[in-house]
Amino acid sequence: MNRNPPSAFGISRLPANEKGRDFVVGDLHGCRNTLEKLLNRVRFDTDRDRLLSVGDLIDRGPDSMGCLDLLEEPWFFSVRGNHEQMMLDFFARSLAMGGRVVWEEKHDFLLNGGSWVERELVDRRRRLGTRLLETLDILGSQPFLLVVGSGQERFHVVHAELSRMNLDCDPPVYGDSDIDEDFCDLDSLERAELAESLCWARRLMHLRATRAWAEYAPHLSKTYCGHTPNPEIRRLMSHICIDTGAYIPLVSESSREPEEWGLTLAEPATDAVYFARTDERSVHALWRAGQ
Repeated sequence: MNRNPPSAFGISRLPANEKGRDFVVGDLHGCRNTLEKLLNRVRFDTDRDRLLSVGDLIDRGPDSMGCLDLLEEPWFFSVRGNHEQMMLDFFARSLAMGGRVVWEEKHDFLLNGGSWVERELVDRRRRLGTRLLETLDILGSQPFLLVVGSGQERFHVVHAELSRMNLDCDPPVYGDSDIDEDFCDLDSLERAELAESLCWARRLMHLRATRAWAEYAPHLSKTYCGHTPNPEIRRLMSHICIDTGAYIPLVSESSREPEEWGLTLAEPATDAVYFARTDERSVHALWRAGQ
């Protein structure tokens, strides 16, 4: 569980890990077994190492509650993803009504893989179970942005993007100084737009082929993100998108050809990235910076 309370804007800070290693994992989407294979591969030490998540722990994969259980571990830290936000939105009325379930069949949460929650409800959809109530309380306190360490070793974890609404601005992304000031220079509309961008935006990743943006933005420290699945890791304006589609089948319906979908684990200190295929037949080092 994240024990550092977020700032007014939803930013949490962690000191540099002086005892062990830090790893950042892409969108889990219920793929707890795949994560365990990766942690075994890197010999993850729960007494010394930390695991940071870009969010979207839940939905679509086989074990959403298993992934949510990670929030109770002292070595695990996560930002809020759009799927966690949809879950909170789905149960907002139920919480306001003392735990009595209001079941909206066409809610975005259920339409995007959230039907697993019915197993965590009791009394035929009538009341929220204790375990789910506790989980919703934890999710409601999750930050939108994690800042880890300082100086040259500093890095960030966010679910989507630190992009500005107007991408024609120079620069098109916010920087370390904006984060350190808790975005205090933004007016209320800009803050609302940024809060949505942190969970939902895909502007940078969708437009990367049409804009002359560099991989690195000197005013922004390395920023790990997810939300936009692709078989390849993408790097743009200091953003490193490591959502490689953990829940997506090995063979796509369109091509009928094998694709390298799976779960990615990154180590910021070394720029090593490890990958487990969706079919879990192999876990191997996939990429190092500069290769």
